[in-house]
Amino acid sequence: MRHILLHAHIFKNAGTTLDWALQRYFGDGFLDHRDEESMREQGVAWLRQLVEQGPGLRAISSHHMPATAQAPGCAFHALYLLRHPLRRALSVYAFERRQDAQSRGARAAKEMDLQSYLAWRMRPDVPNVVRNYQTAYLAGCHRPMIGEQEMAELFGRALAALNAAPLVGLVERFDESMVLFEALLESRYPGLDLAYKPQNRTPGHEGGDLARVFSTLGDMAPDLVAENSYDLALYRLAQAKFNRAIAAIPGFEGRLREFRIRCNVIQQE
Repeated sequence: MRHILLHAHIFKNAGTTLDWALQRYFGDGFLDHRDEESMREQGVAWLRQLVEQGPGLRAISSHHMPATAQAPGCAFHALYLLRHPLRRALSVYAFERRQDAQSRGARAAKEMDLQSYLAWRMRPDVPNVVRNYQTAYLAGCHRPMIGEQEMAELFGRALAALNAAPLVGLVERFDESMVLFEALLESRYPGLDLAYKPQNRTPGHEGGDLARVFSTLGDMAPDLVAENSYDLALYRLAQAKFNRAIAAIPGFEGRLREFRIRCNVIQQE
């Protein structure tokens, strides 16, 4: 039986840093998948094809990972990093302002201040990048525009995916998440080392006081909360799940200290 780790790389959820660590450990056995159109349109069939054509694959990362996956002779292990949706919205704006791209979102961020950009993002004719985006992702829906009724239906599927996946971490508690993943996966991947160098980080949006986040959002905060009701509920449930998971790991604090020593060594190289 082949065991393959599937990193569901949610946009602006620290996925590039995790991918760096996966590449470092798995080497040629890791695929940072970028043919997003094929993954989005063909889903499980495309994933199965990748696995069949890459007998050495042990881990795959994709921005459009299907919610469920199966292939003959394979056991897939889905991994998620979730983020508070309001912190995530600030990070999306900061990233789109500085990225060298001509996407619709990048152009809007460069032309608008934060308030105007978020107001634009709230419109139903604009992709839901900061509107319950994580709910749609966990439910396996990767279309850019999703109506309110459909999003309500997707929430149930997202909850089922969250409950079924043991590998759920939090961006705001990234180090602890890596230690959790190492502990849960060590029987499948002996010596798994997820020590990292931060990649593609948007300064100032990793965590911090939520009161400051609300202050930064200003008049757009109530709209953003309303448009992320499912993501907020999902995040609270993920927090509770995460706390239970790390509490069940013997010697977790010692593991965390040792992990941070490994990270310091790497980051000073």
